[in-house]
Amino acid sequence: MSAPAAHRLPDDHPAWKDLRPLGYECTRWLNAMTMLQGRWRKGRLPESLTAFLQSWMPQEPLPTPVPESFEIRLEAGLLRAEGALSPVQHPAWQALLHLPALRDFWTAELRASHYAHLLHIIPPAWCMDPTPLPPGSVIAGLGLPSWAELPRLETSGRSFLRHPVGENQVVLSTSSAIADVWLARYTLRDGQITLQDAFLL
Repeated sequence: MSAPAAHRLPDDHPAWKDLRPLGYECTRWLNAMTMLQGRWRKGRLPESLTAFLQSWMPQEPLPTPVPESFEIRLEAGLLRAEGALSPVQHPAWQALLHLPALRDFWTAELRASHYAHLLHIIPPAWCMDPTPLPPGSVIAGLGLPSWAELPRLETSGRSFLRHPVGENQVVLSTSSAIADVWLARYTLRDGQITLQDAFLL
């Protein structure tokens, strides 16, 4: 991910506050993904959640270890990464990060502050699962009783992106209000991840 015509982010730019912890948080998230896959395979999750993850959790082994240097790009609010960090950009993993049924898991594995910051950085996303909701339930964050009601939100002005992730499987995400493109470069040294530089593209 080279950065032609990139301009170094000004020292007083508010994005530094978000970018400094992001590299560390993404590596913690990768480790938590691996733990979630392991718990799912060993049947250590509630039955309903296990069934849901059977359909929606990416099954590919997660790459390790984290390289000594890596880049993360934020493009109009969408997280982009390559190599060992590439799973963080997968729409299904982003939707699972926002899944209420996994809130306790992510909070425990990421720590509450890092989890909250990732939720702040990554726009809300949902697995468009066709399983009917129990009577009286709604889709968290949307207030819809079923996906059939989604066009009503769209005609009212809400904007969404659709990401195909498998056969007849789509992840829905909100559009970000952030139009900027940021590139952050990190290094891993002696177990510490440090933001080395950041650019506005």
